[in-house]
Formats: sequence, C-alpha cells, structure tokens
Amino acid sequence: MKRLPLGIQTFSEIINGNMLYVDKTDFIPKMTERYKYVFLSRPRRFGKSLFVSTLEEFFKGNKALFEGLNVLTSESWSTYPVIRIDFSTIPNKTPEIFSNELIFTLREIGLRYGVNINSDFPQRAIDLLVKGIREKYDKPIVILVDEYDKPIVDHLDKILTAEGNKTVLRDFFASIKGLDEHIKFMFITGVSKFSKVSLFSGMNQIVDISLNSDFSEIMGYTAKEIEIYFKDYLNGAIEDSGLQKDELIKSLAHWYNGYSWDGSSRVFNPFSVLNFFDSRKFDNFWFSSGTPSHLVKLFKQDNFDLSLIENAETRDSAFNTDDLSRISLLSILFQTGYLTVKRTQDYSGVKTYTVDYPNYEVKDAVYRLITSELLNKIPETVSIRTLKIKEALESGDTSLFLSSLRGLFAQIPSVLYMDEEKYYHFLFIMIMYMSGIEIESEVNTNIGRIDGVIETKDKIYIIEFKLDKTPGEALQQIFRKKYYEKYTGREKEIVLMGVSFTCGDIKMITESV
Repeated sequence: MKRLPLGIQTFSEIINGNMLYVDKTDFIPKMTERYKYVFLSRPRRFGKSLFVSTLEEFFKGNKALFEGLNVLTSESWSTYPVIRIDFSTIPNKTPEIFSNELIFTLREIGLRYGVNINSDFPQRAIDLLVKGIREKYDKPIVILVDEYDKPIVDHLDKILTAEGNKTVLRDFFASIKGLDEHIKFMFITGVSKFSKVSLFSGMNQIVDISLNSDFSEIMGYTAKEIEIYFKDYLNGAIEDSGLQKDELIKSLAHWYNGYSWDGSSRVFNPFSVLNFFDSRKFDNFWFSSGTPSHLVKLFKQDNFDLSLIENAETRDSAFNTDDLSRISLLSILFQTGYLTVKRTQDYSGVKTYTVDYPNYEVKDAVYRLITSELLNKIPETVSIRTLKIKEALESGDTSLFLSSLRGLFAQIPSVLYMDEEKYYHFLFIMIMYMSGIEIESEVNTNIGRIDGVIETKDKIYIIEFKLDKTPGEALQQIFRKKYYEKYTGREKEIVLMGVSFTCGDIKMITESV
C-alpha cells in the first residue's frame, strides 16, 4: 500500500515518496484557462496548502511530477516564474512587524530570482519584484498566496492589531492591480472570506470560486475517490472492524462526509479520513487538531444559543467577514468548517443557502466545545462523564440517567442560565449528543411536535420538556396528544419521559406504555 501523506502538504514530496495522492489536477486547467485572478476559501486542514504546492510545480513546468495524473491531458504546458507567499510563515505581532517581515519575504524571493528589492514599503516591494522578474526572464509571473488571512484572524481578540494588519494586506493587494500586464495567473486562498470592498478593493478583477459548483470538489475527498484511492486501506479497516464494506462506508460518511459549498456535491474531510485509515478507528481528529480561540468568545456572546445557526437560512453575503468588531457567529462557523451548505433555494432570482453541521464529527466537536466551556472542564473529561449517561439510558436505568444529568447541570454556573425553555432543551440535546445518543428533536406528528425522541436497541423514549412546571405536566401532554401512537408496532418498549427544569435543577418522571 502507498504510504498515507499524514501532515505532508508538499506535492513533490508526496509524488517522489510514492505516497497516496488523490488526483485533483484536472481542476488546474479548468481554473487557469477560465480565470486569471482566483480566490478560494476553505476550512483549515482541507488541503489548501497542498493545492498551492501543486499549482507551483505545474507552473514551474515540472512535468515529470504529474506523470499519470489528469492534468497531463491539458494542451497548455509551459514554464513560468512563480512568486509563492505563505502568510502563515510571516510574523505579524504588530502591523509594523508584519509590514517589515513581508518586505523581508519579498526580498528573499527576489534574491532567488536575482532581483534586488530596494524599498521599505510592501506595495512598492511587490511592484519591483514582479517587474524585475518579468524584465529578467521575459515571461509573465504566477503569484500564489496561501493563508492570506492569518495576519488578521490571529488577532481577532485585538481589533486594532487585526485592523492594522488588514490595512497592510489591502495596500499590498491593491498594488497588484497595476501589474496586470506582467501577471499570468494569481491564486489566493485562506479560511476567511473578506469582500472585495473590504480587502481586495483594488482587485475588482478577482473571481471568488468558493461557492462555485464547478469547483465544489476541488478539495476534500468524494465518496468515489475514497473507494478508488483508498481501496487497500478500506479492506484493512473492514478486516479490523468486522464490518461489511457498505457498513464501513456508511460509518465513514456519518463521521466525516457532508461538506458542501453548493448544496449538492459533498466531500469528506481529508484530514480526518487520512487519520482514520492510519489509526483504523473512528475519532474526532479534526477538532483535536485545533479550535479557533475566538470561536469560544463568539459562542459566549450569543449565550451558546445554537438554535440561531442550526438549519439557518441566509444569503452568500453572510459568509463574508468585513467588520472585525462585529463578526457574526454564523460567518465564522461556516468559514472554519463547523457549518456547511445543506441546500440552496431560489426566491425570485435571489439565491439563499441553508447551513448546518456537515457530519457527526463536527457537531460533536461544537457540543464538546460548548459543554466544556459551560462546565469549565476540558472536553475529554466531559466526554468520559457523558458515557455513563448513555449506559444508563440503554440499560433502562432512569434513576441513574437522571442523577447523571443532574450532576452535569449542577456544574453549570448560575449566571449562564437563561429563563427560556429552548435553552434547557438545547442543553439536554447537547448532552445526549455528547453521550453518543442519537436524539431526534422537534419531531412532527399530526397533532403537534414531540420535543425529543431517543431510540435504543430495545426502547423508544418519548420526551417532553417544561420550564418552571412539574414533570407530571410534561408527561400529561404526551398522553393528551398521544405522541406515542406514532411509534406503536415497533416491537420495542415505549417509555414516556416528562422532564422539567427549575432554577438550574432537572426533574423527571417516566411511564411505560
């Protein structure tokens, strides 16, 4: 089997090392022959740097590296000078440091091409660099920019620094507009999306392909690609797990599939898939690789009310980050990969997007993050404690189930409690999800909505929530509206569960039918 390229984002190293490479090179001519200036936003750990590295080798004319790959069918194959800038490697502690280090980076690139850069301003330095290389080699330049937004997102908790770095970037990109005659192609990628007015005001010719359906599969793995490229690893995982092939693929999709930018094509998280096949176990790999610190701050500002973002309908403008002092939670969650496009709709020519969690791994990550913040515990500790809740529910031990829930609720600081039923409803559902318990929320019937339904191997729990009322009143509503009738005939015990929340406490009463 070819070695998995874990942590490797250099195209030549993967090819020369005979590692597994999922061929995305057919997107290169599709993109470069159609556009001159391209912007693409994708979450972290999604293969952005690898794609930039692939573009670099393609434009440098290293044809031998592409032997057997799709891009060789392209008729155009030439060699161009390449300026590649990775902003994640440039210090950005202050705007002054960032500006000076950017100039230093451009000077280093100039030295490699034998071009001297004598300027103390980034916008002048890039001008001298591009014109100098063009004059010396008599060929247009390719500019590749990776992690362009890092100097900004690194300082979202320090708005003045973030705004200062943003100004440096805006001036830098604005200066490129006047270099159009010297540029063959330019590609910019990162996590965040800033509108043209906000950051690329001087580059109105740039095309954002982030939500373009023609490029929805440019990064990430499709189900077909996993079956083709990971065939040997699939066989090994099947042998280890004892699952049938279709069962394993279904589990893989449940955990790691579901990312979409057009509401139609869906891809797996490549980082998680690689780690799964390396360890041969299902786990939350992506969340463990790092969580944006400013995400927790935004959750707290919104009082952890995820009902505002689950299955939220919005327009594409909501995905942009413009005003750094008023960043929306939905925007950040979408850009960082916690939300994805579930479907699109057209209202009188206006396109809308419905966003939600892409898969179990991501939803579990968000719930772990919030629960750990609410309880002031590390996510791993919370996860271990919630396992007892699942065991109690599956065994039918409702007393242990209630006491375990009370133990978690008791640790939530009283200042975080909200006098709203949906808040407690959400906490309950979140803890169930954290416990590995699949719960359906707001289940429709012909006479109303059931707050929650949990189905185990031999039981079906029908749950009604009430705030500042008795659990008996909640149970009576289930009886009165006959919510259980929908589940009769399943050959499983039906357990009705009335749950009430009062002053941070939780009470419960159950009855079988």
